[in-house]
Amino acid sequence: MGFYMLLQKMTLENFRCYESLEIDFRERTTVLVAINGQGKTTILDAIRIALWPYISRFDLAKTKFADPANTITIDDVRTIKKNDSSQLEMARKLPSSISVTCDFKENKFSWKRTRDSEAKRSQTKDDSDTKKLKDYATQLQARIRDFGQESRDLPVFGYYGTGRLWKEKRLVESKRDSRTNIINTRIRTSAYIDCLDPASSFKQFEDWFIAEYKHDFDKRMIAVERGATNLPKVNDTILVVREAVNIILETVGWENLAYSQQYESLVLEHNLHGIMKMSQLSDGIKNMIGMIADIAYRCVLLNGHLGKDAARLSKGLVMIDEIDMHLHPQWQQVVISSLEKAFQNIQFIVTTHSPQVLTTVSSASICIIEDGQKYDAPKGSRGAESSRLLKRIFNVNTRPDNLEITNKLETYAKYVYDDKWNLQEALALRIELDEAFGDEEPLLSELDLYIENREWELEFEKNQ
Repeated sequence: MGFYMLLQKMTLENFRCYESLEIDFRERTTVLVAINGQGKTTILDAIRIALWPYISRFDLAKTKFADPANTITIDDVRTIKKNDSSQLEMARKLPSSISVTCDFKENKFSWKRTRDSEAKRSQTKDDSDTKKLKDYATQLQARIRDFGQESRDLPVFGYYGTGRLWKEKRLVESKRDSRTNIINTRIRTSAYIDCLDPASSFKQFEDWFIAEYKHDFDKRMIAVERGATNLPKVNDTILVVREAVNIILETVGWENLAYSQQYESLVLEHNLHGIMKMSQLSDGIKNMIGMIADIAYRCVLLNGHLGKDAARLSKGLVMIDEIDMHLHPQWQQVVISSLEKAFQNIQFIVTTHSPQVLTTVSSASICIIEDGQKYDAPKGSRGAESSRLLKRIFNVNTRPDNLEITNKLETYAKYVYDDKWNLQEALALRIELDEAFGDEEPLLSELDLYIENREWELEFEKNQ
């Protein structure tokens, strides 16, 4: 499977919490794991900064103002505290840099972006290899305008942060309805608008999908009025989005994203619940629909020449922060495989706090971040019990340490392993534990079996 754009490696120097970090990315999916504040999102933000020189060469990707999040800002530079001083003295460590290596099929690029000054008016500096990357993207932009040339695939990009929400940001009426904006939605590179903004909403997709759906509906109605016996097929663009959403929602039973004139809203169908508006669905379902539909929408815009296979065949890179956010554990166990099924040629880089997610990927795809360093995950993650991964990868006990009932269970287990299960304190503790857990605690069953075997051993030793 040949990827049009594959992010292979990134090196960070003095960037935020990292003194030095080199990370290799998997061809299919890389899962970043760390406790809060250890730098998972920092890695995604660094990728955004690294890719901006390429994406910014496409006209419609440019914003009206220079977004500092696309550069290494002064606040991104790692700071350290002077240890041998009685006063709180801080210093910024320079230079701060991001280096990446990407394979664009016909060209392989390695480039570096650096900030070497903390002066207020200083800026991020790009090396000569970054200029080569920009020139390459500029050539692609020129080819897109030339309809005489054969259509070529363009890579899809997406960054979905923890602030992703359906309709979180509403476009103002003038922007939504302007002629310029309507024309933009017919231009391939409009798919790069806000593609690396982790806080962007799905409003751009919603407006586009409704317009496509209405156009398709009107076309079919005209055919009916003209007495056509064979109605036009549903537009490929609608089918691409709908199929991708159906794959992702298979676990929860919702399907067939459409626009309803009656409800004046996007709607979905369910065998048990019927038709419901997007606004009536849970945050988990809404956000997953919005994200998947947005990726599919960008695939269609960029690579419409691929027809109904646009989502399946489009290549590119999508980053998702906290992929498990708002999802039921059952859904967490299938979300990555569903993404890979819907978008078979897209490289995913995701973060998670969920052992349910990790049970579905190989240990080679898991990257553990701790104290600014990268570690490989223990082997055997795929198909493992999530409770085992909770301990081995997240280093979290399977039982909450701060609960009194946990301490009582551990105390009772110690009584048993010390052959003191018949002490009055142990018997009283067992009664309390039985009331708390009923017959549903495996550890108590294991301890009962241990007691039974141990009683036999003690009796045997006594009779010798």
